[in-house]
Amino acid sequence: MSEQIGKYPFIVEPFSEDFAGRLSWRFLGNHLLRCASLHAGSRGFGYDQVNAHRHAWVLSRLVVEMEQMPCTGQHYTVETWVSKIYRQFTDRLFAITANDGSVFGYAHSIWALIDIESRQPIDLTALPAGGFAEAVSEREVPIKGAGRVRIKSTEPQSRHTACYSDLDINGHVNSIRYIEMVLDLFGKEIHAEGKTVKRVEMAYCAESYMGETLLLFADPSDDGRQQVEIRKESGEVVVKAAVELR
Repeated sequence: MSEQIGKYPFIVEPFSEDFAGRLSWRFLGNHLLRCASLHAGSRGFGYDQVNAHRHAWVLSRLVVEMEQMPCTGQHYTVETWVSKIYRQFTDRLFAITANDGSVFGYAHSIWALIDIESRQPIDLTALPAGGFAEAVSEREVPIKGAGRVRIKSTEPQSRHTACYSDLDINGHVNSIRYIEMVLDLFGKEIHAEGKTVKRVEMAYCAESYMGETLLLFADPSDDGRQQVEIRKESGEVVVKAAVELR
């Protein structure tokens, strides 16, 4: 395997499952972000390295599409690599595979490197030694990008006050917690009808902090996706999301 691709093994342990004995989306999402951090660190541009320059990686987009979830006791591997570098963004891809080489699913993410004080993006092409262009792999994943999210509903379906357990190391609501908030809107439907979540699309638009009230609005789309917006009480959009059920 190319040295440009990180490969990280896991096992579905009892505390990491959902109610049906499948790997939960919370653990999958956090494992994806953890592997991204480990791989970036091994290539010289991880959390500690960029933080030393008062920079931080910010997740802008995340699309995860699973043909099936690994179940209790199953081993799986997260493979991750950088696929493209733009001036202000970089694409990172993932493959989630079984020990026999079969594929559970794929993911696509977009990241920005920002200055911690100014919150402005860093020009990735202007980093020393050409940035991390040598880490780029030409490998692709066979999933489409995120679609548009258009919400017409004016009444929120749910409210959530951001609290201590929602926060990440940067002091704002963790990216994967938003996925849980979105999926909680459809929890009853998924449980009662025996459906599973096939695909999740997340577009992160703004940060939210402890004590802020988050309003969740939802509408079905013409293509069958369930669309969600998470907004602050001020109306500022924090997250745009879409969920596809199987």
